[in-house]
Amino acid sequence: MTPGAAIAVLAVPTLMAIAAGCILLRRAFAREKLLPEEIAFAAAWVFVVGSLIWLGVFLCDSSLLGFGSPWTWITSAHFAFAGFGALTVTAFCCRVVSNRRALRVLRVLLVVHPVAYLVTAAGILGYAYCDEVAATSYAVIFLVQLVAVLKGRPLRIDRRPGIFVVFALTVPVVTMIPALAWAWGTPVFDMGGMVRYHGVVNAVGHVGIGLLAFVLGRVQSHSALRTARRPLP
Repeated sequence: MTPGAAIAVLAVPTLMAIAAGCILLRRAFAREKLLPEEIAFAAAWVFVVGSLIWLGVFLCDSSLLGFGSPWTWITSAHFAFAGFGALTVTAFCCRVVSNRRALRVLRVLLVVHPVAYLVTAAGILGYAYCDEVAATSYAVIFLVQLVAVLKGRPLRIDRRPGIFVVFALTVPVVTMIPALAWAWGTPVFDMGGMVRYHGVVNAVGHVGIGLLAFVLGRVQSHSALRTARRPLP
């Protein structure tokens, strides 16, 4: 595919992603209280834009930052699921819990997520020890997230979708085991196995099932939207 064709195919999705982020950011500021998770819902769409850029590079069979295929499509998928998906799931987790301490912990994770992602990117670029630090950080993030939701009185979602949320939060705790082994130089799977048993399982089990459960559970923000006051006649 030529660069012009790739731009034509991806221009509309990119503009839609930017628009979605702007709309969510506006809604975050329109609430009675400005909450970190509502900002995170908007900020997560930056990763979608990044994913589409890397996808465009892959479709053009080109390279970016010295990386060509298959790293271009792997990076595109990583932006989409480890970036947008994981951050959005954590933002929804903030909406679910009722315990204030658990909520504070989850809000800290909203900041840690992008930092861990940047460290992962540094590891891919070849900086020493970043792979190990990033993998360990993500393992801790997902474990802390699961415990915070379980202990945080997740009463703001119905029981049935709540069960699927817990399942979705458990998935990356398990799939980070081969990622840790890979980062620390004792791989359990080859690259193909990592794509299947780490990447695909996380994409479907954590992000896919998790977001679907949150949407079906209709979890609401901790802060309502401000209602416009009509002037007195």
